[in-house]
Formats: sequence, C-alpha cells, structure tokens
Amino acid sequence: MAGKQGKARPSIYQQLRDGAEELLDEPGSSATVWMPGARDGVLIYHWNGRADEEELRRLSTAIGTLKPAAVRKAIGEARIISLVDALLADVSSAGLDHEGVYDLAYALATESDEREAVKLGIALLGLFDAEHHRDELMTFGRHDEFTLYAMTALRNTGGDATADLWALARQVRGWGRIHLVERLAQVSDPAVREWIVREGFRNDVATAYLAGTAAGCGDLAGRLAGTPDDELLDAAGEILTALTDEDGPVAGMSGYQEGRRAAELYLGHIEARTGGTGAGGAAAGGDGSAARPGAGELRHLLYVHALREYADEHWPELLPRCTEILARPLWAELATAALAGADDDAAFGRAVRACELLGIPTAGALRARLRADPYGAAHWYALMRQATPQDVDEILALAAEILPLAEIASGPGQDLGLGPARRPHRALDLVLQSLDAWPGHGWPLIAAGLASPVVRNRNLAIRALAAWDHATLPPEARTAVAAALRAEPDAGVRERLERLHEGGAEPIAPR
Repeated sequence: MAGKQGKARPSIYQQLRDGAEELLDEPGSSATVWMPGARDGVLIYHWNGRADEEELRRLSTAIGTLKPAAVRKAIGEARIISLVDALLADVSSAGLDHEGVYDLAYALATESDEREAVKLGIALLGLFDAEHHRDELMTFGRHDEFTLYAMTALRNTGGDATADLWALARQVRGWGRIHLVERLAQVSDPAVREWIVREGFRNDVATAYLAGTAAGCGDLAGRLAGTPDDELLDAAGEILTALTDEDGPVAGMSGYQEGRRAAELYLGHIEARTGGTGAGGAAAGGDGSAARPGAGELRHLLYVHALREYADEHWPELLPRCTEILARPLWAELATAALAGADDDAAFGRAVRACELLGIPTAGALRARLRADPYGAAHWYALMRQATPQDVDEILALAAEILPLAEIASGPGQDLGLGPARRPHRALDLVLQSLDAWPGHGWPLIAAGLASPVVRNRNLAIRALAAWDHATLPPEARTAVAAALRAEPDAGVRERLERLHEGGAEPIAPR
C-alpha cells in the first residue's frame, strides 16, 4: 500500500507485529509531535465540542459502500475519536450486510497504513464478537495509540474480557494505561484493584490522571488503616502527592472523599518510621516496631512536603504534623547520602530536590554529575535554578566548556529536538531558558542557540538576547542576529528575529 507521498509502506498492523514503536505515518519534524494516544486522550478528557456534521455525513456514506479505499479517502483529516460513537450508531441502524461490514472493518484495521483508518476499523470490529480477531486486537492494544479502541472491541467477546484488559494494562505505560485502568477500576476482582493501587496508577503521562481512581477503587484509606508494607506506603505517598494538585488535569484531593483521613494515616506511618510515635503505628514487619526508612525512601520527604503545602491552604490542623516530620534530622542524613551515592538520574534528582528543601548545597554534586554526563537536562535545570550573581558566570563557563556548541550550531531548521541525537540541544535548552534573567551573560551559548536546527533553541536564544540592553549589544551579537535573520526558515522565529534586529521588545513566548 502507498502512503500519502506515494511511497509504499507496510500496514500499521504489520508494523506493530514487527515490534514498531514509532509508526511510519508519524508527522514530519515541523509538525506538533504527540506521544502515542495523546491527541485522542486530550479530546476525551478536555474537549467539550461535538462531532463535525460534514465529516460524519461523508464517512457514513463511505462506510455504506463497504469499500476500504472509499472509506480511507473519506477520512481525510478527520479525528475518528470525535466521530466514532455517532458512526457506530449510524452503521448499526443502516441495515448494512453484516459480513460486508466485518470484511470492511477487518481490512481497514489490518491493511491500512494510516492510523485514523486503523482506528475506525478496530471500532467497527467492536460491533462483532471478538473471538475470531482477539489476537489482532491484542496486537493493537499493546500500542498506546490504539489501546482505547482495542479495549472497547475486546469487551464485545460475549464473556469477561478482564484478563485480556489487565494483561494489556501491564504492557502499556502511556494513554493506553490510563484508559485501561479507568475501565478496570469498575471490576470487582480484588487482585486487579490491588494492582491498581500499588502500581497500576503509574503512567508516563501524568500520575494525576489515575491517582483518584486508584485511591477510590483500591480503598487507599482502608489499607492505610492497617499495616501497609513498603511498596504500598510508597504508592500511597505518590498518590496523595498527585492528589494535592487541584489545578491538574482531573479532580484532585477535592474529588477524593477520604483524602484527609488517608493523609492522616499516611503521616502516622511516616512519623513511626522516622522515629516518632504517630497514630499510624509501624509501617513494616507487623511486629509493632517502627522501621527506619532507607536511602531509597527519601521520596517520602518529598511526599510529606507536598502534603504540607496542601495542608497550609486546606488542612491547617495537619500542618504541625507535616512540619515536625520534615524537621527530623534523619532526612538530612538520607539526602546527603543519596546525593553522593545515587546510581541513576531519578534517584539523584530526588536527592537534589530533597537537599534543596533542607538547605543542603547541591551545586558541587550537580557539576560533577554534568561533567560525567553533559547532557543531563534536568541537572542543568537544577543548577541554573540556584544560580547567583556570584556563580552564574562559572556555571555558564562550564556549559560552554562541556556542551558541543559548534556541533549544536549546525544551522537553522524545523527540528523539534526529539530523539537521542538531540540530547545536547535539549541540555542547551535548559540553560537558555534561564538566561533572560541574566542579561549580559552567556553569549557563546546564545550564539549556538541562534544557529541551532532546533526551533526551541532559537526561540530561547532570542528571548535571552531580548533581555539585554539593546544599546550595548556587542558587535558580534548584532552580526549573529543579522545572519540568523537571513537564514531563518520558520516564519514565527523570523518575526521575533526581526523585532530583535530592529531593537524592539520580544513579547511572544517561544514554543
């Protein structure tokens, strides 16, 4: 089959069977890139519009022909997620030949090389007993772009699809897991609910999407009233922290009726683990003794801090308990040890955040980490966040020394800066985004950003340079801006460069 560019490419189903993660119909580098399933997920959770009537009419007519080519052509730029319910209702009431609809659905799902056609095919397969195409649905379900559609179709098996849905939920981490866990939370199987509250809520989109679901279906407060083990207590802290974000994508603590009770019980366990006599009792072992947290549990300091921030506004009666826990000397010992000995970036990042809360200096450890891995973007962010007038030039000199600025400045393009090859550019991003607070500093980094193929690098370099006193720009900066303006391929970036070249302010935030 040929794609839109006339280039033959395998069907998406074949790509998935071959283990592909990135599909061949991914948009080009100048387009907005969405993680798999993200566009559909955002529409489901955050769009209150209605289906486009013209798109609906066009697709319903095409489906009536029972010809895959006609349907693929009719899809055009349509987003199937916004049309699927109405389309399925039309098909169900149209009196079409059932065998013909099935053949159309199967062909769209397994032979199409564009994702919206595949989604429509899977959705149409959901009108039929899934027994004969279960393997195909499980293949689609393992890719977050199609999990929602496969999940819906699998439920039409004539039996209980819980085992299949749970198997898929343990294999996906993005939007697919969010859809699956929302569905699995409705089943009564205690093993499934146990998994959801212990680990199933974790995903690569945002913990907040499933935190409330896990707390509710997993009876978090009830479990904390007992003697939770380490794994469950850690999950509880992570869930409660996510729920403190009332400005998140879904309802936070205000949507969880037992939120305060769960928080009180959690704090009681942490009091006991850190040397106090909290109401929660011992957290591990079941023998009545309080277990001292190890270096790997420094995350509980961050969880308690999040609860303290929330309590300050919503639960003033819990504020003293949070404050007292955070003041215990144990945390400084753990944070210092983790800063020196963390093996992976995630643990090191937690150690940095903990040390910052405790007032423990981290600049030396961050610089050592960056010398070992110059492309640790999160470490550059942390280092720039704590920069002072006394050390900002030293930090920027380090960046200029260890980042490959000449390689980064390979010329402007429409690159979004994704993938392993762009790690240096993402590291530069995290330095450039702070430089508007330091006008007159970091010119070598700004110069590299102006000539980067990554659009965001150039936008951030422009923003940084716009904060300088235009009258005192060095000659090399004026020359570089003029050269960048002549070479700039992006209309938006060119407009910002023109204002900068003319000496105007830069009011537009970079993308």
